[in-house]
Amino acid sequence: MPQFDTTFFSSQIFWTIISFVLLFVVLSRWVLPRIASILQERTRLIEQEIEEARQKREEVEELRLDYAEKLSSIDSEAKKLFDESEKRILERRSQLMGEWKEEMERRKREFREESEVARQKAIREIRAQSAELVVEAAEKVIHQRLDEREARQILEETIEDMERHPPKKS
Repeated sequence: MPQFDTTFFSSQIFWTIISFVLLFVVLSRWVLPRIASILQERTRLIEQEIEEARQKREEVEELRLDYAEKLSSIDSEAKKLFDESEKRILERRSQLMGEWKEEMERRKREFREESEVARQKAIREIRAQSAELVVEAAEKVIHQRLDEREARQILEETIEDMERHPPKKS
């Protein structure tokens, strides 16, 4: 094997050194700078993505806080609207109850007035019929004709007597 022959060692060492130097120059001039620039670019991209991720996380946190704040605001506004609606409903109910009570009082007064009118009318009719009955009864009892003045006097006396001694209700 020629590699292990000592006569060729110096030539092999020379060419190995030249190959190494040539390889070193090529690598250091063209390959390593390209690898370094690729690594720097990759590092820059990774740092940029990390920064973007941090910004996105901050944006998400801001959005979450805004959402929580809006949700709280909406919740408090809904409660406020509910309370206002409940207040308006109670006020309206109170107003309607007042109007209803006034209407019932008005109807009660009207009923009493109508009852009083009907009572007065009934009393007049009863007096008129009573007067006729009294006149007829008196005529039958005394067998003579009574004039209107005498009949009215007898009727008044009978009514006064009835008012003093009302008939007992059974």
